[in-house]
Amino acid sequence: MPDVNPSSPAPNIPPPSGDPQKAEKYVLQLISLIEQDKLTISHTDLARFDPSSMQDHFQIDLKDYLVEISHSKHPESGKDSYVMLFTNIKNITNGDSQKVMLAYMHLDDTQFIKFRKSYADQLIRRKKLEEEKRLKEALLPVDEVLEQLSGNSETALS
Repeated sequence: MPDVNPSSPAPNIPPPSGDPQKAEKYVLQLISLIEQDKLTISHTDLARFDPSSMQDHFQIDLKDYLVEISHSKHPESGKDSYVMLFTNIKNITNGDSQKVMLAYMHLDDTQFIKFRKSYADQLIRRKKLEEEKRLKEALLPVDEVLEQLSGNSETALS
C-alpha cells in the first residue's frame, strides 16, 4: 500500500515530456515573440567548454519561468539532440532560489534550425540598433554645430 502521509517527501517522479509535434506550438510562439523583440534570447556556445557533446544553450526569461533550448551531440554516434526545458524559478527565502523543471520536449532538426535563425536575426537587429545609437551619439556635437550655423545664416539673411 502506498504511503499517503502528507508529511512524507514526494516521490522522485520525472517531469512530463513531449515530442517534436507537441513542441511545435511552443517553438512557433517563441519565434513569433522573438521576431517582435518581445522576448530576448541569451546564448552560450557550450562547444567551447566540451566540444565532444555539448554544443549550444539558449535561454529565454519569462518572468518566473525559463525556457531553455539545448543542443548536444551524442559522444559515440555524433547524433544531434535538441531539448526544450520549461523551468520555474521559485524564491525560497531572501536571495535563495530553486529551479524546478516543469516539463521538457524534444525538438527536431527543422525546429531547432528555425529557432536558431530567429536568435541570429534578433542578434543582427540588436547590433544594428546599437550601431545606430552609437552613430547618433557620436554625431550629436556635429549636428548641434550645423544647426547653430543654419540658424545663424537664416538670421543674417533677414
